[in-house]
Amino acid sequence: MKLRNRLVAVVTSVTVVALALSFVPLYILVRALETSDLDNALFRQATALAQHLPGTYAAGHPLDEGHADVPESIDPTPRYTAVYGPDHELETASESFDGRAPRSLEALGLRRPVPWDGVAVDLEVGDTRLRGVVMPTGDQGEALLYAVSKSTVEDDTATLFELLLAIFVFAAGATAVIARILGERLARDVHSVARVARLVAEGDLAARLGDPRSMGADETRALASDLDHMISRLDEVVSSQRRFISHAAHELRSPLASLRGELQLALRRDRDAEEYRAALTEMLSSVDALIALAEDLLRLARAQGGAPATRARARVADVVREAVRMARGHDDDRGVTITAPPALAEFPVEVRGAAADLARALRNLIDNAVVHSPPGGEVRIEVVIVEGGVELAVVDQGPGIPVQDQPHIFTPFFRGAGGENHEGAGLGLAIARGLTEGSGGRLALDTRHTGGARMVLHLAFAEPSSAARSAP
Repeated sequence: MKLRNRLVAVVTSVTVVALALSFVPLYILVRALETSDLDNALFRQATALAQHLPGTYAAGHPLDEGHADVPESIDPTPRYTAVYGPDHELETASESFDGRAPRSLEALGLRRPVPWDGVAVDLEVGDTRLRGVVMPTGDQGEALLYAVSKSTVEDDTATLFELLLAIFVFAAGATAVIARILGERLARDVHSVARVARLVAEGDLAARLGDPRSMGADETRALASDLDHMISRLDEVVSSQRRFISHAAHELRSPLASLRGELQLALRRDRDAEEYRAALTEMLSSVDALIALAEDLLRLARAQGGAPATRARARVADVVREAVRMARGHDDDRGVTITAPPALAEFPVEVRGAAADLARALRNLIDNAVVHSPPGGEVRIEVVIVEGGVELAVVDQGPGIPVQDQPHIFTPFFRGAGGENHEGAGLGLAIARGLTEGSGGRLALDTRHTGGARMVLHLAFAEPSSAARSAP
């Protein structure tokens, strides 16, 4: 069943049940009140008639006609009276019965002596439905039947029934129409979402729902907004992957082309041992570049794999010492000095993360700083205690990072202005950020720093060990 039809059926059914549960008791209550008012009037008038009736009638002679005072009736209402003897058989009746008065009290459903305060009964005379009361009269065990037409009660309740039925039909119909309109609007919103989802599944990442205010309900507006945001993020991820693959293919092609050229050149003619050695040395250099690029790609994939933050712990002094040791090759080539705080060995603080990952991230920052530092310059490592953790900052004396390049420096393969003059594939900062975030930390550029670049690696304090927590 379609959503629209299901909504119409459910809402209409609930409305019908609610109206029925409200109207049926109301109808029964009003009918009972009308009947009770009529009974009270009949009891009063029958009591008054029963008091002076004995001795004023003769068996077989009709009783006086007269009229009854019926509530909510303007016109005079004929009354129906009959007297029954001690044997409960009919003795006389008014002419209004037209000879069709019940022949005994048993015919009225009364099999016991009539109570002193009377009893209400229903009866029919031809096509006329009557409501009456039976009262004891005299001292010989006689009983008086005093009845009037029930037309006032039936007319009032019939009018009420017609009114309630009209309201019921109108309310049910209006509910069905409104539910159908709402269902169509909701279904239209759902169809719009489904259409965009199908387009995205088919590869159209430009599909959007557009302005969420065109949706009918707050929930579908929120759904439309979230879906458009998800598609935008998916488009960014896919575009990033495409750029990544393109850049990776480009970076792989250069050493592969160099390796292929060396092989072709070596096979073109016979050479002596020294020439072959030189060619093999060039090939080995290309192979080393390929291996280094493959390792960087693997590290980047692992760093960006979304693994939860590790629970390992590392000493800050060990992380800095290992990073400086691994980075020594670059500073020796360029004459750049790497300096760390002199009292670092006595720094007892532990941070969250694996020591090898954090050292690799810091090493990439140091290598990047050395590459962009002038020959004979200095790369300074700063260690600062901040709220909640430790900041490791790497500061160089290079030209700094241009403002237009700052939003992209952590993008894989991005080298920025003049980056083609430096070695590397542009993966160092991306790997450093991935390793840092995988350890629950943050890596960012200090944009307020001048006179070079300052990269800040924020690491959270390690959680206390179970032994430390249990110590008194």
